[in-house]
Amino acid sequence: MQSASIKGVSFDKSKSKWKARTQRDGKTVHVGHFATQLEAAAAVEQANYLANGIETTNLQPVLPADHEAIVARAQRTKVVAQHNTLVETPTTTTLLEAKIFALMLRCIRRGDLEAPTAVIPLNELFPSYGGHQHELLEAAMLRMMSATIRVPELNEEAVHLVSLCDSMRYDPETKLLIATFGKAVTPYLINLAGNFTTADVDELLAIKSNSTHTLYWLFRSWQFKSPHTVSVEELRELTMPKKTQYGRYSDFRSKVLQPSVAELNELSFDITYTERRQRGKAVTYITFNIGKKPQPVKQLELSLEAVPSTVVIPTPVVILTPLQQKVQTRLQKLKLTEAQIRKVLQAVATETELTKLLKETFPTLRDFETKAKPGENVAAATMAILKSTFPAIWAAK
Repeated sequence: MQSASIKGVSFDKSKSKWKARTQRDGKTVHVGHFATQLEAAAAVEQANYLANGIETTNLQPVLPADHEAIVARAQRTKVVAQHNTLVETPTTTTLLEAKIFALMLRCIRRGDLEAPTAVIPLNELFPSYGGHQHELLEAAMLRMMSATIRVPELNEEAVHLVSLCDSMRYDPETKLLIATFGKAVTPYLINLAGNFTTADVDELLAIKSNSTHTLYWLFRSWQFKSPHTVSVEELRELTMPKKTQYGRYSDFRSKVLQPSVAELNELSFDITYTERRQRGKAVTYITFNIGKKPQPVKQLELSLEAVPSTVVIPTPVVILTPLQQKVQTRLQKLKLTEAQIRKVLQAVATETELTKLLKETFPTLRDFETKAKPGENVAAATMAILKSTFPAIWAAK
């Protein structure tokens, strides 16, 4: 089936293949015949670059037969990394761009000599694709193609700007987004020696806002030197694409900082912060304490054959679902006792009820972690919410 037209590419019915052509010195130059439109388009793109004297080993055509293998290999990568120069330089302005950037990083392997072409299936960006999603994708591609990063120089007056991306192309036939990083930014992606930050891909894709993506990377880079103090002005510049948005700190705190910290604490972080004022004036600095959420201790299997007759066999461990584990972690943060948590999990059993519990207790957790209500007994406040929302808890034995 023929897809939307691409400049320099046409379908040759006589050969049942895609024909690639380009213009050079006012003349049409035949590039070759290819099995797919995507392969022909990549060949045209490479020919155009070579005609301009640019070496493009990272613009080799992506063969359709390799798509599944390339994507499968990339999906096995659960941890990605980038140089701290990029971490401290905002590169995206929307959630979609942040996801694309994360999935582009996922295609880089340790030992690469240059950043490879990233192959991203559209279903990793959109549950369904078409109409409005196409407009969003095109807008994100345009912004990422025009994005520049300022690289620090020893001379503060020197200015060095590099492009984030060299090429981005969506192929409707294979439903793949194919992108290459800018050549000048590549060293900050593959030459990672001591000054880099790692991130979990699954966590990045679960985040719901671009500002939280930015803070995720920043907190990961600051984690090793926690507690870390940063000025409100610097934090706003690092997280806000529009510098004039949320000019008042109270607005920035309620619209950006509090929701992002609460969302990150639902992942692997354990973040608290203290606002600092100078002589009773507005908040000018924030000190972040950035910890890691404790990992659940694996239960050791006890062999019955090795148990002496005098040893009492412990009560079998109840295996919790991922959603129940999330609720358990939430209630632990809200200072409920283990007995209270067991009682709640006994009464609140369905997925709908568990999801509702997370939603109803979220504001209390946010206020507690941001110290918005310093005198409040968080455990008592939580129990009051649970009592009114889930009366069945109090009937559970």
